[in-house]
Amino acid sequence: MNNKRKNNNIKQKRKTTTVKRKKRRLRKGRVLLVLLLFIFIIVTIKFISYLIYNHNIYNTITNNKTNIAKINIKKDKLKLSNKNINYINKNLDKIKIKNDDTIITILGKNVKNNMNLDFTIYNKKIKNKNFNNSKSLYIENNSTLKKSINLKIKLPGYLRRNNIVDIYGVDNKEQIKIIKKSVNIKDKYVTFNLSKKYSKYFITYVKVTDIKIDSDIEVLKKEELNFKIKYEPTASTIKEVTYDNLGDNFVMRNDNLVAKKIGKFKITLKVKNSNIKKNVNIIVKENNPKIEKKDGLTYVNGILIVNKTYSLPKDYDPGSLKKETVNAYNKMKEAAKKDNINLFIASGYRSYETQDELYNYYVKIDGKKKADTYSARPGFSEHQTGYAMDLNIVDSSFEGTPEAIWIANNSYKYGFIIRYPKGKESITGYKYEPWHVRYLGKELAKKVYDSNLTLEEYLNIESKYSSSD
Repeated sequence: MNNKRKNNNIKQKRKTTTVKRKKRRLRKGRVLLVLLLFIFIIVTIKFISYLIYNHNIYNTITNNKTNIAKINIKKDKLKLSNKNINYINKNLDKIKIKNDDTIITILGKNVKNNMNLDFTIYNKKIKNKNFNNSKSLYIENNSTLKKSINLKIKLPGYLRRNNIVDIYGVDNKEQIKIIKKSVNIKDKYVTFNLSKKYSKYFITYVKVTDIKIDSDIEVLKKEELNFKIKYEPTASTIKEVTYDNLGDNFVMRNDNLVAKKIGKFKITLKVKNSNIKKNVNIIVKENNPKIEKKDGLTYVNGILIVNKTYSLPKDYDPGSLKKETVNAYNKMKEAAKKDNINLFIASGYRSYETQDELYNYYVKIDGKKKADTYSARPGFSEHQTGYAMDLNIVDSSFEGTPEAIWIANNSYKYGFIIRYPKGKESITGYKYEPWHVRYLGKELAKKVYDSNLTLEEYLNIESKYSSSD
């Protein structure tokens, strides 16, 4: 009897164990099934999202009316379908990719799948005396940035509050090169071009800590003041000053200070975006030109001058344009050609006899009074010096042409000035001639150009015929 009970108990236990095992296996199977189903759902959702996302991108790039398309990415990888990549490679010149606070522009042919959009951005102080340990935003290069054309990046608050920043590149040898100076921040962003030669970039604002300047300056009346300011540190972002205590003794001309009256004055220079101030004592002297006569020629401050007051001897005859004039003209012509501007000499050197014939011809047509407003009397023409020439069209129709504008903006770089500027007829004695240039040499031509004065005003001389002429 006892044995039967024991056997029944054993059988019952075995049966219970078997049932438990079956339930356990069933439970595990269900968990696994649920897990697989969950994974399937996630994969399906991601796949569908991938399809929808790429479908939307495809619509964006194919409906784009230009050869540059913009897409928004919220991931660290550029995961595009082959269809999108092939379309971009073949049809788009550039693609702009926005990821969080950055936008990179890549050539369409360079777009690949799984491009890394997660480049390193961090703040760091520049340990360099030229930068005054200024805090900067650093950007480390990566494979995607190396293939990109430019980068548009949102700046942190400490840079945005200055409204202006400098952008630098750092090469593999840790050499720092300026990429963009004094860049205005637009809507919290700045944009700059990328280069393969830089391993990283940084954006910074370097505040002026001090300036060095002469405390006493002498200048001639109507002359621009050159303060020769040295800013510290040398890489300061804004190198600009304003002036106090000017009264009516000075006037601004082309952003430069010009002495208006003779005397002794004291003005204050203030560094922009800074509390730095410097006082300067200025002595303004009368601009008395040094006039010398040599072999019948008139030199003012060492410059050969010919106008209605100062003439040339009848027998003065260099025979042609001066060599330095021709050489400077040839350089100017080549530079203009690169800007698609064609220059040619319409009238160069003229002898006394040629000018005599020309002037008398104009007198017969318009009378002496009118002829004197546009033609020089013989012996009073700059053309006789070999330093003057008329370019392209010797007619009022030349005014406002691309060639005339180019000459006005660039001729000083090669040593020439527009000899008879607009609005200065009462000073030069001649009407506006945008075609007539005079060679002075690069240094003097730039000074006259920057002064916005005629040569007569710059040298403080007159141009008027005497009653006996």
